[in-house]
Amino acid sequence: MPRRKKEEQPREPIKTIKTPPVVKGMKDVLPNDAKHWNFVENQVRRLISDYSYHRMETPLLEKFELFNHSLFRQNNVLEKEAFVFTDRGEKLCLRPEASASIARAFIDHNMSASQMPLKVYTWGSMFRQGKIETNKLRQFSQVDFEIVGDESAAIDGELVIMAHFLMKNLGINGQVKLNSVGCTLCRPEYKKVLAEYLKSKRAAIPADLRKLITKDPLKVFQCNSQRCVKAFEDAPQTVDFLCDDCRNHLFKVLEYLDEVKVEYTLDPTLSRTFDYYTKTIFEITTPPQEGRETIVLAGGGRCDNLIEMLGGESTPMSGFSFGIERLVSEIRHQQVELPAKKGPDVFVAQLSEQARQKAFTFFEALRAENFSVKANFSKGALKSQLDLARKCKAKIILILGQKEVTEGTIIVREEDSGIQEVISLSNVVPEVKKRLKEIYKKKK
Repeated sequence: MPRRKKEEQPREPIKTIKTPPVVKGMKDVLPNDAKHWNFVENQVRRLISDYSYHRMETPLLEKFELFNHSLFRQNNVLEKEAFVFTDRGEKLCLRPEASASIARAFIDHNMSASQMPLKVYTWGSMFRQGKIETNKLRQFSQVDFEIVGDESAAIDGELVIMAHFLMKNLGINGQVKLNSVGCTLCRPEYKKVLAEYLKSKRAAIPADLRKLITKDPLKVFQCNSQRCVKAFEDAPQTVDFLCDDCRNHLFKVLEYLDEVKVEYTLDPTLSRTFDYYTKTIFEITTPPQEGRETIVLAGGGRCDNLIEMLGGESTPMSGFSFGIERLVSEIRHQQVELPAKKGPDVFVAQLSEQARQKAFTFFEALRAENFSVKANFSKGALKSQLDLARKCKAKIILILGQKEVTEGTIIVREEDSGIQEVISLSNVVPEVKKRLKEIYKKKK
């Protein structure tokens, strides 16, 4: 039986659906976003390397009990924001933050036996429910730096300085705000006095926050309405109630910041979302701008009691975190000019199927020598490949066609000088090495 032509054969039906939209509060990061993401990520990697932090990964899923501690329940975080569910009879939670997970891992793996201080970072997705806003997502990529096992003020200073210079290197105009929430010795007295003051300003405080006046008055400071801001102007300040140890700790942190000329504001109303913070807390926010809400770009502080509260031995801990999406958004808002992208050392252009196959061989050979190499193996036209090579500012262009494959040669073109030569294909790697060395020597 003669074979039917392809167009005459019946096509197997494909079942289709209407494309589902992205889940509300989630976000796609598209190729057009890459330059901003790469810019931020490169600066973060530089920070990791310069300050000698070690990678640490914790699971996206944790036991519900880890976040159901009184630290979190007191602030109603689980009820308001966490993704909690039961799977096969086990109650689980998508991690809403990283510090508790790091503390849990520290205890689980007996990391107290490690050399201290332990400097770690974690980089991954966090999950929060709640009101969806422009700069608030249900899933976001967060970087978290933590230092475990050192109670000195120098550690707090290091973290604030890191956060400050990260923003500066990203070209973001941010403001550093600091406060001290004291410790378990001096904080109770301050909370008692603050609660009495807030009761006198009850009318200015939103109804949903009034219940916190006696329960946790520090959280009332999270209200940023004009009425609240006005009511907080004469509120008692934590610094007046700090014990000698907490006061000395705070002043030493400020001395470190003064030494490197980090501008900061002491904000007595500053508080953090989670309840495990002690002593120094800080945030970096966007500057005040009419018609725009202030955005927290990075924040953190000291949480010396966290490991003990989760069942470990008393161990000091301090850290800070930030969301990549929020930094990318702010870079765009402030119209930061991104640095020019460094061009590749070599661009490989090919003109036939056989040339393309051959090109893969020395493409990988050049990569093995740690050269930056680019190519577009899907484009057939030489002109489009050369246009791409010039656009990405390649220093050397290698051109391989069917004629060159037959003769065992390749064309080498230096883009800046315009010099073009035919060399042996077997000599391509050493020849590229030699020419790049001369090119870089001239540029010095």
